Amino acid sequence: MKINLKKDWKFYSILSVAILIMILIATYTASIKNKFYTKGEVQEATGVIEEAEQGTEISQSFVAIDDNLEKVTIDFEPYKEEVNCGGKVVVGIKDSEGKILKEKEITRNYVRENTKYSLKFKKQKKAKDKEYTIYIQFKDLEKSEKFYTVKTTNDNQFTKNKLYLNGEEQVNSSLIFQDFYKSKIRTTIFTGVLGIMIVGIYIIATIIYHKKNIKVEKLFLMIVPFACLFFLITMPTFKNHDEYYHWLKAYEVSEGHFMTPIQDGVQGSMMPDSVANVCPKDWTKMTYTDVQEKLKLPLEKEKQGILNPETAAVYSCVQYAPQAMGIAFARILTDNVYLITYAGRIVNMIVAILLLYFAIKLMPFGKKLILIPAMIPIAIEGFTSLSPDAMTIAMSFLYIAYILNLAFGKKKKIEIKEKVTLLVMSVIIALCKIVYIPLVLLMLIIPKEKFKKETNRNKVFNICIIAGIAIIINLIWLGIASRYLSNFREGDSKVQVLLAIQNPIRYIQTALYTINLNGNSYLMSLFGSDLGWGEFVKLYAIVPYALLAIYTFTAITDESLKNKLKNYQVVWITLVVLAVIGLVFTSLYVQWTTVGKESIAGVQGRYFLPILPLIMILLGSVLKIKTDYKKENINKFVGISILALQVYTIAQIIVVHL
Repeated sequence: MKINLKKDWKFYSILSVAILIMILIATYTASIKNKFYTKGEVQEATGVIEEAEQGTEISQSFVAIDDNLEKVTIDFEPYKEEVNCGGKVVVGIKDSEGKILKEKEITRNYVRENTKYSLKFKKQKKAKDKEYTIYIQFKDLEKSEKFYTVKTTNDNQFTKNKLYLNGEEQVNSSLIFQDFYKSKIRTTIFTGVLGIMIVGIYIIATIIYHKKNIKVEKLFLMIVPFACLFFLITMPTFKNHDEYYHWLKAYEVSEGHFMTPIQDGVQGSMMPDSVANVCPKDWTKMTYTDVQEKLKLPLEKEKQGILNPETAAVYSCVQYAPQAMGIAFARILTDNVYLITYAGRIVNMIVAILLLYFAIKLMPFGKKLILIPAMIPIAIEGFTSLSPDAMTIAMSFLYIAYILNLAFGKKKKIEIKEKVTLLVMSVIIALCKIVYIPLVLLMLIIPKEKFKKETNRNKVFNICIIAGIAIIINLIWLGIASRYLSNFREGDSKVQVLLAIQNPIRYIQTALYTINLNGNSYLMSLFGSDLGWGEFVKLYAIVPYALLAIYTFTAITDESLKNKLKNYQVVWITLVVLAVIGLVFTSLYVQWTTVGKESIAGVQGRYFLPILPLIMILLGSVLKIKTDYKKENINKFVGISILALQVYTIAQIIVVHL
């Protein structure tokens, strides 16, 4: 492989500009959220200073708590509702020697629109324990009402932070301000991780670009494990969707409890208390600092209590087999609880990657329709967490690929080996989530000629046996799992089922209304607009819209999809897609929607990931658009563009956790 910068300058320029744009957005996000700073304590306002006159000056002294003081924010909250606050305000800060570090003249109307005014100045490297003074001077006033929030108290907690009004000390009062200190550690984490990632992206992109005919499977192996590794490093355990409950369930399975016990009405298994304590009480605000603290927590097997995985109890142990194996193995090597959680995550990721690789390998056509959803951030989140979504998504993709391989591949006859494989995979799919059970009906797209007796009757007979066994096993598990459902949704579920049966038209209207109400949100979240439990990592527009455009373009221009499906196969795939969508809405209507609610609660875009390749196969087979682009060039474009998008995703994850 030879790199000729003179020849390839356009490629590297476009790649560099794309990465630069994403870095600029990410760093701006970090900047406005003050993520590169440690912060002083800010008090809640309890009072105001009133009747400012021309020439009024307020000053507030404070002692720096750290080095590298670089910014203060001053709270003008009372002006938020004021109108036409005329005049000018001078805001500034002095050091302990009276030297002005920064002074800014602003209008009072500007303050009204920007109630938390930020004053940035030259970094004070040796600021710790030194006194600084914030001052506000009022000029040309047209209105003299309240202008600044204060904290008042009856004790002496503000003896170090002295407030002065026109030179007179105000006892037991303090302005509402916050001091910010540039953090070397936070800046290093952000620049270091992204720097390493960008170097890796350039290396991988160069290999892909110069490869003459790169296969989709190799694209997968070069991109997905790379992206997964950075997700694994940057997203702390428990920040992914429901990961705390999945951790409890996976740990439970690792100790041989394949079903969550319920004794005397109490649900849960005996586990070490540290298994619960490793998750911060307020996981929503968990940062890398919290991770550092949790790394000190030992397992302490002797201190045990009953821990309840709650909603995760309804899932079968099959989905937690990889995580449980990783956890069990890690317990042999270490008693560090947080490292044990990562062992579960790593094995879960490895199994998902292997299943996805074989899925792409087995696809007889449209391989990129498996590759692209495997690179969607919300999917990678599942692969790199303790979530059973990893098994569900990867197994669904493998199942789709295997059936398409049987239907369109070189295999002339389906022997006992293929039937057993179909049965095992169908059972696993059935045990993952009941809403995906319609996937077993995909077997009906296999031509009758593939079976020994070339008749539709024989084909249907074989499929009915396989599907029947899978459905029976699913129903058995559903019966077992219903006792867990009753623990957190007792009463409502039965009423919802009864209402849907008695008035099916009303239920259909509710489902359609929900889709109309939230359809755009489902679509964007499906392509990764929000990550994490509580959707705290926002990717906004760039990633989801880019992925949607790339995926759609790939599907409608894929020549291998044209005239591939027969009419009956299109019909069956469509029915499977609609059945899965219907079951997703129905299950959440029954399990999560309270009686009388006008829309169905709990539906998330990620629930449709397992059928996304089927939707795109239908789209590509129906829309027959020709393109002059070569297949290998499209492969390169897809791989490199989605690889570059991962920079923004990882940057946003880091920003949230600094």
